[in-house]
Amino acid sequence: MFCCIIFGMSLIAGIEIPQELLRLFRELVRINDMNRYGSVALNGHLLSRAQSKKVSTRSLLPQIAVFWAGLSAPQKMAWKAAAAETSANGWNLFVQDTAYRIKHTLAGLAIPSDFHQYKAGKMVIASPAFGAKLVQYHPEYYYKQQKVRGTKALFIDVRVEEKLALPLEVGLSYKSEMIAAGNNPEVKFYAKVLSNYQGRTIETEAGFAIDLESSWARETVILSEVIGVVRSYDLYINFTDVRGTFYWDNVLAHHTGTNYARDFRCTDVNNELTRSNYQIEKSWEEETLPNGASYDSVYVE
Repeated sequence: MFCCIIFGMSLIAGIEIPQELLRLFRELVRINDMNRYGSVALNGHLLSRAQSKKVSTRSLLPQIAVFWAGLSAPQKMAWKAAAAETSANGWNLFVQDTAYRIKHTLAGLAIPSDFHQYKAGKMVIASPAFGAKLVQYHPEYYYKQQKVRGTKALFIDVRVEEKLALPLEVGLSYKSEMIAAGNNPEVKFYAKVLSNYQGRTIETEAGFAIDLESSWARETVILSEVIGVVRSYDLYINFTDVRGTFYWDNVLAHHTGTNYARDFRCTDVNNELTRSNYQIEKSWEEETLPNGASYDSVYVE
């Protein structure tokens, strides 16, 4: 349907697209960037019969299913227990982990751990650096990315309103391989909680120091009260006068029945800002990251 209306010297025209064409258009293309530009891209789900057969043949799921079937009952329970640490499914964790090993030609199957699963955060501090400090901000509201169901790589920005109410439980799993590089060596994880009292802002810390050398372990701490009215908090991992390697996973920031730690599975601790997620804060910001210090998510053997 086409209509044309003339107002004075202005010509206004419009067109109504039939629903059949709109349906075909949606099957052919998908929204490519809904944050800043109204662009579309070819819908990758449309495969020919030959392509569909090739994709299913290359799929790793049949091979991984054979591995899973070969596990004993205690081994399957171990995978389920490890996945439960992050409210995941044992089979899904096994698929994710084993697919990574196959793609990167790592021999054998992983041994599931309650302390870390799949990827973990890794901080490396080398000369000339002798410290670093990471922070994860938790204001009253912020945005996170959420995958659009039924798409391969389409995400939308979702607003999170985090109203802090005590008690607040914070913690993480860690492995430390550090050495002293100064007079006051320390590795510390903590939450800094802000509260208001008689017109002043009060800072209260809740956390724990970590041994410079430690195999995988887990610690948590609970903050039940502060002076004044509690407002917000931030999480910190602080390295002072040390060098070496530090791993962390399964981050906890639990209050009001929810774990609000962002990327608590540590699959992308150093997520860079892009055109599509410009208003999403990084999982962990570098408050101090001198030359020689770096961090990222890595697969843990």
